[in-house]
Amino acid sequence: MLLIINGYESYKSLVFQDLCKENKIITLCMPAYLSYILQPLDVGCFAPLKRAYSKEIRVLVLDYIGRIDKKAFIATFVKVFNKAFLKANILLSFRATSLVPSDLLVVLSKLDVKPRTLLLPLLVEP
Repeated sequence: MLLIINGYESYKSLVFQDLCKENKIITLCMPAYLSYILQPLDVGCFAPLKRAYSKEIRVLVLDYIGRIDKKAFIATFVKVFNKAFLKANILLSFRATSLVPSDLLVVLSKLDVKPRTLLLPLLVEP
């Protein structure tokens, strides 16, 4: 199994690595600066979903509903989910990041790559 993770420090712990090894999980760590390119649905679908859901919840609160029960949550969520996760939004999300159709030059142009020289300690023989 492959688990794609971001660069959070907690994922680099020995406990986490051992857990993955014990369960035969291969981890692929995305550099933090790439997540916006490699997670197009965050911007194209989940962000609009979050905004629309917040707006709908505000309407419920203004109507003096003091508590959102499961039924109200599901009804509100389904309503806004079906508006945010349209086929057009999904396709536009992937096009905006140039992942589909694939255009490597566009993806690479979005990266802020700064070449660095790796400094290794000098080995001095006695």
